[in-house]
Amino acid sequence: MLCYPKSITVCEVSTRDGFQSLPFEIETEDKLELLEQIADAGIREIEVGSFVPGASEDQWKMSKTPEVFRRMARRQGVVYRALLQTPEGARQAIDSGCRKFKINISGSEKHYQLMTGKSIAEGVKGFEEIGRLAADNGVALLGSISLAFLSPYDGQVPLERLSMIIESFLSCGAEEISLNDTAGMATPAMVYEYFEQMQQRFPQVKAWAFHPHNTRGMGLANTLAALQAGIQKVDASLAGIGGCSVFKNASGNISTEDLVYLLDGMGIETGVRMEPLLRAGQTVEKLVGGRNCDSYLQRLEKLKKSGQEIE
Repeated sequence: MLCYPKSITVCEVSTRDGFQSLPFEIETEDKLELLEQIADAGIREIEVGSFVPGASEDQWKMSKTPEVFRRMARRQGVVYRALLQTPEGARQAIDSGCRKFKINISGSEKHYQLMTGKSIAEGVKGFEEIGRLAADNGVALLGSISLAFLSPYDGQVPLERLSMIIESFLSCGAEEISLNDTAGMATPAMVYEYFEQMQQRFPQVKAWAFHPHNTRGMGLANTLAALQAGIQKVDASLAGIGGCSVFKNASGNISTEDLVYLLDGMGIETGVRMEPLLRAGQTVEKLVGGRNCDSYLQRLEKLKKSGQEIE
């Protein structure tokens, strides 16, 4: 018999992962309004943006993140986090009022080299300083591994490499771990096996998260496999917007609307309300002109509004 959790946390990443691959940067006022809509829908964890000082804006499109953090209204009960990779990014995040860091590194050597110009071994050396900065400032840490399953450059990512990275995360104070299918290459059996193996090796981790992409149409199927393995959090993006700044033609994250429809139908509690969620997704589509969007629920909404039959 299949076993699924009674409730999970849906983490919204459109304002970071969704927007970073655009050819332009979303204006601060627009992002602030969208953050309000996301919170109105009942989302309780939001990845607002990235702190990547010194990185190419052609790659990240996140220069306004410090301003967004300083100006946004923080809802009680909502966690506002940011992605970063270096101590410099951590200092900028602290100065901007960020209270949760998502420390990110790739499981693929070539991918990480393309993003940062460093090796994985060089990257994890910075975790200790990030951990000290977080501890000194009361900031929570989430350790995140891109290309945690399969890499288009290196093939299957060894479990031992994941273990080494997770040990580095835990040693710097991270209590949550996210495994990311950044290229959308994983399949359900692999997702289930990797989460099972990592949970057995690291029972001290307080929460496990899954970050799926839908490049090969496996996003929701892989999410079900992760839920079977017992993960507690899933990342998704309004209107299915997303991609990867390195994989230029990759499709985006799984749609938050489609994910919530699936979870609602399975009786898995999320606290998210569909109608305001659909409106927030429509805001995203307008902001980006429909670029890189991929949501079945939003397509059905368009058909309904045009008076076309769908059943």
